[in-house]
Amino acid sequence: MPVIHQAQTTSRFVDPWPYLACGTAVLLILAFVSSLFFQKNLKSVKVQATEEEPVELEPVQLNPQPVGALRIDVKASIPDNHWVTYEIQLRDQQDKILTTAIKQSWRESGTWQEEGESGTWQEDDLQGGLDIRAAEQKQERLKIAIAVLEYTDTAGQDVNQPVPFEVSVRSGVVDTRYLWAGLVGTVSLAALSLKAVSAGGTKVIAKTIGDSDVGARATVGGCHKLLQVTVRVTADKNTPHHLTAYLRITNGSGEQIFSRSFLVACNFRKDAEGRIEKATGQLQVFLIVEPPSSYGFHVEITPDGPVDETQLIVQEGVRTLQAVEVMHIHPA
Repeated sequence: MPVIHQAQTTSRFVDPWPYLACGTAVLLILAFVSSLFFQKNLKSVKVQATEEEPVELEPVQLNPQPVGALRIDVKASIPDNHWVTYEIQLRDQQDKILTTAIKQSWRESGTWQEEGESGTWQEDDLQGGLDIRAAEQKQERLKIAIAVLEYTDTAGQDVNQPVPFEVSVRSGVVDTRYLWAGLVGTVSLAALSLKAVSAGGTKVIAKTIGDSDVGARATVGGCHKLLQVTVRVTADKNTPHHLTAYLRITNGSGEQIFSRSFLVACNFRKDAEGRIEKATGQLQVFLIVEPPSSYGFHVEITPDGPVDETQLIVQEGVRTLQAVEVMHIHPA
């Protein structure tokens, strides 16, 4: 039966999903880096407040921004084993409260003993704050006030002392928590899609033999189904740098419809003393075979003397990550 062989490099079977996932991850990284350039430090001060005397900072300018928000960070400074509840107020020029945030801060420490060992521990939660964006396209000056609502020790006794606070005000701040979550998700998706492409397709032949000749038959083919023929060789230390793999394909009647030789580069594994233990090589060939039918695949490795094991794997319906050379085998 006359058969036509056509070799062509094509990107027809390239899977776009790994590239889309990797591209999304790159965009998120660029968004994270660019968000740092939008930030601007407006104020950084240290103040003190008591339950009787709240503290009010100088007004700050709130400007409409396409990206980011105005962030107010407040950190209380209290001794060990103390609790403080404070309120952050944001007011307009008419002293009207626009928004508030209440934070319960604490710092505790102690000692521990277990199985003859001992040590100290310390925990705290002192940071509070809020984010705000301009609702309208206009500038506005805002007042920031901090009021202490309750200040006690761990025994519940009131503490009549001023509470120091560290206050910082920044504009153009982007909440990167969602960027990090999206980045982790897209990187995981990209890794899974890359793995899915490399392990994709239906494995129709998987045969290993402790010799240099291996062959098997399977029902495959079709103009829309890409075949990947993988040959793995394991040889001894006397292997040359290149082996030759002869691939033959026969149809259902036993007629040879394809025959070609390929060079297989060998990688040598050495022991701790630098002596060669064994050599391995791998060959991948992409084919389209028409029409769908029963086909036999046979591989012969030469020279066969050093060959210890030959593995033949044929996968149908595979996808690729880049353009590959495909041999198209079909009747004349």
